[in-house]
Parts: sequence; C-alpha cells; structure tokens
Amino acid sequence: MQITRLSAAECEDLYRSALPRDFPAAELKPFAEIQRLLESGVYEPLLLTDDAGARLAYAWQVVLPGQRTALLDYFAVRCDLRGSGVGTAALGLVRDYDAMRVHDLVLECEHPAEAPDPATARRRIGFYLRAGARATALESRVFGTRYAVLALPCGGMVPDAALCKELRTLYKVMVPHPYYRGQVIFYGS
Repeated sequence: MQITRLSAAECEDLYRSALPRDFPAAELKPFAEIQRLLESGVYEPLLLTDDAGARLAYAWQVVLPGQRTALLDYFAVRCDLRGSGVGTAALGLVRDYDAMRVHDLVLECEHPAEAPDPATARRRIGFYLRAGARATALESRVFGTRYAVLALPCGGMVPDAALCKELRTLYKVMVPHPYYRGQVIFYGS
C-alpha cells in the first residue's frame, strides 16, 4: 500500500464521488472550505492505493506547522474492502507517515449517544481503538454534531489538556472567525 497526496482537482473529484457516500451530509464541509485550506497549505488530502494505483482508502488531514497534533478530517476505506483489514493497514501507514512531524493524530467520531445510528458510531470508535488509538477525556460539538475525541499516537503522546488546546487552534484555522464562535465547542479539558 502506498500514500499519494492528491492535487486540488483530484481532491475535488474524490470529494464529489466518494465523500457523500462515506459520510453523513452533516459532516461534509463545503468544498470551498477544503479549497481554502488547501490553498493555505495546511490541508493534506491523502489517497492510499495498491501497487497498481487502485484506490483502497483516503485520509484527509489538517496539519499546522509547529503543532504536536494533526486532525484526521476524513478517513474512509472503499466500501467493498471494509472489514478486510485494509482500514487498519491504511491507518497504520498514515500513522507512520505522520510520525516524524506530529505526536498524535486526533480523530473525531460521532458520539454514539447522539448518532443517528449508534451501533455504527460504536463500531467506528471500536475500529480506531483496535487500531491503536486511545480514548481521551475530550468531546467536541461542531456545528451541532457531538463527537468523541480519540488520539492515535504517531511520534509520541500529547496529554489531553494540551491536545484540547491544539485542537482549538486547528479549528480556528479550519473554521472562519464568525462561524467558530458558538459552533465549535470542546468539553473535558
């Protein structure tokens, strides 16, 4: 398996073809926001492929210079490969890719207590925990959706209080000022 960084055009193509199938509509940010983050140099749309170049998974992340954490914004495995071990391998490859630059990769999973499909939310959290992530004491509410916050150690481990501070900084870059206030809330720090 290999990682390729997508161009803006390739990112938009995958955004339109795969993300609506892989994520609830409430979790999809407008592509214009992704484009803004791409242009600012902090957004990394990664594609994980087999040796022939066929898409296996994708992992889009926000990485700010100088921070010990990055945010895994979107991660999905091709539908026909789910449950086959590809996701665990892909996440491990992303962890290794990030190991030289960040301590933790932050993962937000829809909280089972408020998810439309609590069983799916629990399975998703279970997947990340089995893949080596740790549960944190943090939760977030972003534009009305409640998330459990997990952290996947890459090159170290950041304590929850510092993780929350860095997550706030990430979101202040991701969400423009007038929308951040009241729409991005963190608990447990």
